[in-house]
Amino acid sequence: MTTHNPNDEPTPEAPQPPVETETPEIDPQAISTVETLPPEVYTERRSSAGRALLGCLGVVVLLVLLVGVLPTLLGINVLSGFMDTMNGILNPTPVVNVSSTRTVLSGIQPLGQLVSISAQLAKADIEIGVQQGGLNACGFSSNHVAQGTIEGGIDLSKLSQDDVVYDEEQDVYVVTLPAPQLTSCRIDFIRQYARSTTVCNVDWDEARLLAQYMALRDFRDDALEGGILDRAKLEARLVVGNFVYALTGETARIEFHEEETTTLPASCIPQTPDGWTYDEAQNAWTQAS
Repeated sequence: MTTHNPNDEPTPEAPQPPVETETPEIDPQAISTVETLPPEVYTERRSSAGRALLGCLGVVVLLVLLVGVLPTLLGINVLSGFMDTMNGILNPTPVVNVSSTRTVLSGIQPLGQLVSISAQLAKADIEIGVQQGGLNACGFSSNHVAQGTIEGGIDLSKLSQDDVVYDEEQDVYVVTLPAPQLTSCRIDFIRQYARSTTVCNVDWDEARLLAQYMALRDFRDDALEGGILDRAKLEARLVVGNFVYALTGETARIEFHEEETTTLPASCIPQTPDGWTYDEAQNAWTQAS
């Protein structure tokens, strides 16, 4: 029989204390403090702006001190001279450059005869009738067509010192030019046609010269009646006015001398061919024998 020994039974293990995992507690007050703090970048910007503002205030204070002390340190005369210099720079005294009237005159005169307007005219059926021989037995006639040019302008060589004046009140040059006149008259083209028949020996070239004389005279009169001299005035005002402005930088008022009669150049006074006379009643030419 087996005897039970109590010492032989295993000794029960002592109960172990529970293992606790420590979780750090978060202080709600700390969380609230962190959330309400401004961002670090924002704090730095405010600090920089404050420093900049303080720097500007410092500059202003320094300028005020300098303005208050400068007259004492450097003297009132120095500051006054500085202010006068600055006033001269900001508000310069206007300078008027006026060229002498002699300069303007010497600049215009080399232009010589200013041809300001040119008119081209043409005319057909210029009939020339010639009475010749007893009872006009050898009379003949022919028609002609002609084209010519009439020019008008100003003779600037007649300009004198008294004709160029500077008006200080109106700040303008007053230039008085000679009256416009015809400067040239010429026949550029003439052709003879429609000759009459005759048994006599006639000089057709003489008839052409007579037609050229009449054409030039008619062209001259037509140009004058058409206002070529008035147009010459307008053109001269434009040309001389622009020339004076380019030379002096000042405007010019252009005026003209008045002439009772129109002076014609030699080219505008055609001469009747030698030995010929014109009979207006019969509208015919006769040659002296």
